[in-house]
Amino acid sequence: MPEYVKIYGYLILGGKMFAIKDIAQLLKAEVIGDGNIVVKGLSSIALANEGDLTFAMDEESLKQAEKSKASGVLTTIETTGYAKPVLKVRDIKEAVTILYNAAQSVMPPVKGEIHSTAIIHKTASLGQNVNVGPYTVIGKNTKIGDNSYIGSGCSIGEGVLIGNNCKLFPSVTIYDNAILKNKVIIHSGTVIGSDGFGYVPKDGQIYKVPQLGRVIIEDNVEIGSNTSVDRGTFVDTIIGKNTKIDNLVQIAHNVHIGQNVFIAAQVGIAGSTSIDDNTMIGGHAGIPDHVRIGKNVKIGGKTGVTGSVKDNAIVFGYPHREASEARKLHGLLSILLKNEKKFRKLLREQSE
Repeated sequence: MPEYVKIYGYLILGGKMFAIKDIAQLLKAEVIGDGNIVVKGLSSIALANEGDLTFAMDEESLKQAEKSKASGVLTTIETTGYAKPVLKVRDIKEAVTILYNAAQSVMPPVKGEIHSTAIIHKTASLGQNVNVGPYTVIGKNTKIGDNSYIGSGCSIGEGVLIGNNCKLFPSVTIYDNAILKNKVIIHSGTVIGSDGFGYVPKDGQIYKVPQLGRVIIEDNVEIGSNTSVDRGTFVDTIIGKNTKIDNLVQIAHNVHIGQNVFIAAQVGIAGSTSIDDNTMIGGHAGIPDHVRIGKNVKIGGKTGVTGSVKDNAIVFGYPHREASEARKLHGLLSILLKNEKKFRKLLREQSE
């Protein structure tokens, strides 16, 4: 098995060996024990072997890690007289995430392979080390950059531009003229560039509004499974750098999403809405058309946004309200429900 391959419950650190003291420097962690011990992988306790770094979340798992074959332990717990080198960190999830991303950045590209059943138009252009899976179709004048991976059963239309180091999981559909820049990840079942929901009823007929724009996805965007991103009507739908979008999200035509935006599952964003940088949107929230959601906004799960939201606001509820106001309202409603009979009696007395 190649050194850079990931297997279940295990991550090879880029096929290289790292001293624990060097990992500590990356994680800003304290080393307890021999920091010169080298490791090559990150593993759960159950799968750990010599040369692996494992992690312990509590006292019990710390004892198990000490008895394991691992060469070092990542933990938040204070230790003395421990049998293995320890990396003491503030937050295990944060530390593992930083380590994982560092490992990803040094992994060598997998050698390009195009499956014999893939259908690639003669005018399409593929860069170096591009992987194309079984039964994938790539259309006319489409370009795919170096080290990109296209899974099985994908459909990529005409005039599509896909940058370097992108990854499309199986059964992704990319409509014509979409642009995916570098390091874009799209999970299975997602559709990029479908027509927006635009119709004009007139004289008993329903006319379809032409959808002539594109979808442009900037660097380092990740989009979950079964999400739809509609192409623009006359202008482009744009998703900014480093934005992360969950499964089952609907993004309508002409939507402009800024950088570093987080959108959780089952969010619906209607047409021509803009969402500024660093905003977070909780699951199942709904956002109407032609509004602006400002920078650094937090929208709670199941919120029904009814208009534009100013920068730095925290809102939830339906209709959406500032968090402090929404909490007061919910508190008052609870009091009202608990004292319903008293309030009804008081109202009757006042009306007599």
